[in-house]
Amino acid sequence: MQVTFTGIKNVGFIKTSFNYAKQSVINANDPSWQKIFQMEGPDFQIDEWYLLNMQLTDDFNGKHYTEFKKALKKSDLSFADFKNPINNNFLNTLFYREFYKENGKVLKDTVFSINDRDIMIEDKNLPILSFLARTIREIAQKPKEKFVVSEEYLNSDNLSKGICFGDDLKKIFGKNYYDEAKRMHEPLEVKNCAQKMDDIMHMEMMDYFNR
Repeated sequence: MQVTFTGIKNVGFIKTSFNYAKQSVINANDPSWQKIFQMEGPDFQIDEWYLLNMQLTDDFNGKHYTEFKKALKKSDLSFADFKNPINNNFLNTLFYREFYKENGKVLKDTVFSINDRDIMIEDKNLPILSFLARTIREIAQKPKEKFVVSEEYLNSDNLSKGICFGDDLKKIFGKNYYDEAKRMHEPLEVKNCAQKMDDIMHMEMMDYFNR
């Protein structure tokens, strides 16, 4: 019997952004938006979402699943609270950034989420954030031929219901589901998304330590 050591497997991504000004979605001259622009508050510019979903394993290439649980414990966080609702050894991580103008300045808010729960950048959470950073960087640097995505997984509810919590991709994409599932797990695109997330996390952590 041949044994394949995979490390992290079945890695998928979603990457999207929305530029309000460029798409002319919000136009101050549009009567339907005038009341909103007369209100005090931020002028939103760009929203960005970067998501990776993966299956953590314990094997020859690393004890990623065990290390995930250890990192949570070191941060005094409960695995039960951060357990993936679709599959226990899945890790779903979402980075959301929002750029907006307020009082003449461009400001930014960033939210990190693990398995549909937000995680704050603070001292006690550094172990789990460090684990997350290492894992994302590992995916970004992983040779494309080392990515493992099983056919069984591509056709499973673990995928169709496990990437976008609350949505069933099989229902959303219908007959195009399989092609979309393959696209979301294309190694080069996954690596590109991971690299962007790595850059964001590095930037946010530098900002945190330089406060």
